[in-house]
Amino acid sequence: MSEHLDLAAVRRQKIAVVVRARGSMGIRDLSDQFGVSEATIRRDLKALDDGGVVVRTHGGVLVNSNVMVDLPNEERKSVGAEEKRRIGAAAIEMLSGDEVVFLDAGTTAHAVAAHAHKKPGCNYVTTSLGVANQLQAQGISNFYMIGGAYQPVNDSFTGTLAISALRGLSFDIAFLCCSAVDVHKSSISVASEAYSQVQKEVILNSRRRFVVADSSKFKSNAFMRTARFDEISGIITNVELDEATAAQVTQANLELLLV
Repeated sequence: MSEHLDLAAVRRQKIAVVVRARGSMGIRDLSDQFGVSEATIRRDLKALDDGGVVVRTHGGVLVNSNVMVDLPNEERKSVGAEEKRRIGAAAIEMLSGDEVVFLDAGTTAHAVAAHAHKKPGCNYVTTSLGVANQLQAQGISNFYMIGGAYQPVNDSFTGTLAISALRGLSFDIAFLCCSAVDVHKSSISVASEAYSQVQKEVILNSRRRFVVADSSKFKSNAFMRTARFDEISGIITNVELDEATAAQVTQANLELLLV
């Protein structure tokens, strides 16, 4: 049953992305594209509509342009890859080399982990299986993997086991991923309620908290707010961020690093 629910969740994420790209879709077209019955698509659309991700219409669906959704990590790695590489390199350069570092679950955190060999003396902690694999590939021996309930969309672990483990730790710095940075509401948010609880626990237990997010994340909202701007230290993003948005970030007394 759990596997069936996970597959449905991944399919719904993909449906939301397709609808966002096209603006609208018909039930029959979605049924053909995803190889499932129209009844299954109707259930998917109801779930997405209930979550405010899309707006159902007679015989189809429209995008809700105010909400950002996440593809599974493997499908997001190629999106903004060069920007994420620069962000990852800049994040690692912030470290002196002996900190306890939390690396979040997300493709930008993968980019940070890809440069971890430059600061091998740090102790790295993550809830992401992919990030842990990246750390191992970089030859890092000082890292810890937090387990719990597996979330396939962002390849991470959540739930009470993960939160309990995090409560016993303290981080010098946390590099946080997100689905959206909302400069108007002065907050960051993620698409997963389960992961938002993990991220909130990390924020409570970190001395410094930097959001690593490419400039595309500044254009939408996501489902679950995890932190206000006054709860984070700064944001690392790419230089393509528009000047007006950058000004709003700095006006919020956040450190802004453009790379």
